[in-house]
Amino acid sequence: MFIGLAVFIAYLYFFAGFKNIAVVLKGVNPTQYSFYYVLAIGTVILGNFFWLLSWRNVLHKLNVNISVKNAFLYYWTGYFVDLVVPCETVCGELVRLYLVHKETDDDYGIVAAGGITNRIIAYIIVVTGLFSSLSLLFLKTSVPPIITSFLVLIIIGATAYLAILMYLALSPKSSERIAAIGLRILRILRPGKYRSNDFSPETKRSLAAFYSGFKTFREKPRYLIKPFVYLTVSWLFNLSQFILVFFALGLQGLPFAFFIVVYFIAGSVTDLTASFSVGTLDILLATIFILYGLDPALSGITAILVRSVTFWFPLIFGFIIVQVYGAKRLLAPEPKEKGKPQANHTPTGPVTPAAPGTNAPQPL
Repeated sequence: MFIGLAVFIAYLYFFAGFKNIAVVLKGVNPTQYSFYYVLAIGTVILGNFFWLLSWRNVLHKLNVNISVKNAFLYYWTGYFVDLVVPCETVCGELVRLYLVHKETDDDYGIVAAGGITNRIIAYIIVVTGLFSSLSLLFLKTSVPPIITSFLVLIIIGATAYLAILMYLALSPKSSERIAAIGLRILRILRPGKYRSNDFSPETKRSLAAFYSGFKTFREKPRYLIKPFVYLTVSWLFNLSQFILVFFALGLQGLPFAFFIVVYFIAGSVTDLTASFSVGTLDILLATIFILYGLDPALSGITAILVRSVTFWFPLIFGFIIVQVYGAKRLLAPEPKEKGKPQANHTPTGPVTPAAPGTNAPQPL
């Protein structure tokens, strides 16, 4: 991360020039800048808030109930992990899976089905937006070939990712196959503990609950309407972050297709590389801005502001939440009171509940 920052600073020094950057900064209206930049920060929080509302609503349909406060904490904890560890949002989902299970004691399979269902809806919106945006670019604007090629690669990657998620949701055997691969890996890493070729009874119940959770939404697709609305609003807020940053610098004459290009490129590279995008993505964004006619100094400043809103603010905000609330408390929530009646965790639909008197299934 620090190496990336050093490389970007060197880029600004040699290609933009600190004197030219200082001249550009003097021409920025401080009132206009403050107003739009604060709005941009606000859209980050609102965009993520509507995302977690969708996730919470999906879980609720499976009778996995968490408060808005805890959904907020769990979401930002997972988001912080996603920004630090380059694992294409998988690590963040695993963190949320663990935290929700620790609080509710619901089956891992049910919670995982909720998280993947929410992710499928989000990627349907993203892929639809990508194809629509690329069509708009071809029809109405003159886009450098390198940018078009980059967007095509992003579309291929996003479509492949969506196809994998759909496979998990629609194929009864998909979860078993993936779990079998995981079991083989565990047998290699820890042969003394994982000797059997078969799944434990707890794992089998989790796999059954995992598939049954998806079955709930297939049988009652109306349950997906509200999450779809929430995620669409979240997508619009996330897109507006980039527009507001440019408005903050007084750049209000750029075509809408330009913001689409920047949004998808920045989001895709950040999801894929996380903290390793520092420096590399900043230079890429500055180069794209130059291709669209901005001078190098203004392009460098704009890239800095875009990244401060879309990467550094969420990273710092997530870190503060983890520190203030307490990492230990997040990772080990307080146990439920003894004697407190347990809620019925059977989701709306034909999910197979755990046998009476058994503990919650544990992961492999």
